[in-house]
Amino acid sequence: MTHYDVIIIGGGPGGMSALVWCYSLNLRAVLLERAPELGGQMLQMFHRVTDYPGLIADNGRELRDHFEAHLRELKLEWRTGCQIEELDLRNRQLTCNGEQLSSRAMIVATGARKRQLGVPGEAELTGRGVSYSATRDHQAFAGREVCVIGGGDSAFENSLILSRVCPRVTLIHRSANFRARPEWIEEVTKHPRISTITHAEVKAIVGHDQVSGVVIEDIRTGQRRTIPTQGVFIRLGIAPNTEEVRGQIELDAHGFIKADQRQRTSLDFVYAVGDVCRPACLSVATAAGQGAIAAKEIAERIKHRAAE
Repeated sequence: MTHYDVIIIGGGPGGMSALVWCYSLNLRAVLLERAPELGGQMLQMFHRVTDYPGLIADNGRELRDHFEAHLRELKLEWRTGCQIEELDLRNRQLTCNGEQLSSRAMIVATGARKRQLGVPGEAELTGRGVSYSATRDHQAFAGREVCVIGGGDSAFENSLILSRVCPRVTLIHRSANFRARPEWIEEVTKHPRISTITHAEVKAIVGHDQVSGVVIEDIRTGQRRTIPTQGVFIRLGIAPNTEEVRGQIELDAHGFIKADQRQRTSLDFVYAVGDVCRPACLSVATAAGQGAIAAKEIAERIKHRAAE
């Protein structure tokens, strides 16, 4: 069994930052990423990134490249394509691709993914009219009538992006109470090419080779109808990647890991950083800062124990 001071699970900005800070604090650390490359949700950022101090990038992948170059410069240890067969958080042990690893502390940085509707037709028509990003795909839908599902910032932003190239955008939400920022709500509700349908729940996405419509149900009356559309953009926020830790660590009602201001969880010497613990601000900067906090807290606690 190979032993480390810190095992970091997840290769997004929080995990990469934690790895850098472990190096700075003289902690032997390894980062394990399930995907074939580092980056996490950064790889799903298709817009220009201007809010990470000191770096402006054309998209999340370019920003990720800067992060990875930093890890390479410091000759840090990380592994991609890492499938965790067994995970014991309480004892801080795991088996990755058949190899057993243990550590003094663990940092869970498994991030989150775009939340899906989970209705018939969604999976079958993804890439054939179903999309999760107008920033990436809006040009492919130019000249088409489309629907956007959601009521938060991302749904409203996507509606405005699509309105530049689509003759009609229909925003569908479960209630009349939108969570988006007020200025975007005002812009959407006044936009001549955007209409809203409230108190409606999507029950199915229909089509053969391509999306042709969405089936919605009026929550108040139970009546269903099909809205013709050539595209469906699903913007329902994020869902945490906590399947591997469920039952081992305390989660909130939405499945996110509960963590305090020092990124401590319900288990001793187990920390959580980034989107997996639902920070107040979902951003690369927040995740990077939390990675630093967790590494610093671990270093201080190991130092304190050594002095006892």
